[in-house]
Amino acid sequence: LSLFRPAEILALARASGFREVRHVPVEELDRRYFAGRTDGVRPSRGEELLVAAG
Repeated sequence: LSLFRPAEILALARASGFREVRHVPVEELDRRYFAGRTDGVRPSRGEELLVAAG
């Protein structure tokens, strides 16, 4: 759990040496993993991901 803003965490990841960084907002998670569900399950509004590589 953290309270970083997306721009802040992306900058921290880059400063730590990651070359590829991407913020994945909850709206994208919802579209990608929860679209079409009939049971009403949705991601928490507080869910945000950072993807970092290399």
